[in-house]
Amino acid sequence: MTGVTKTIRLAGGSEHSVEDAISTVLGRAAETIADIRRFEVKRLGGTVSESGVPSSYDVTLDITFGVRESVQEGMPG
Repeated sequence: MTGVTKTIRLAGGSEHSVEDAISTVLGRAAETIADIRRFEVKRLGGTVSESGVPSSYDVTLDITFGVRESVQEGMPG
């Protein structure tokens, strides 16, 4: 990894699977964040139905992305 990166923490969920919960969070993040480089699962949880079957999945992710270099046009170099 080169350059400067920033890491933020985001959470979300899915009723289908852990993988879908992760994809949901990353997909939503990618709508507004460029250059996502990696993620790390910080928390995994969910809810259970009365029959003991998982009914939803929640994830908290640390998402790391590159910080763009500033371009200072018109500045003397």
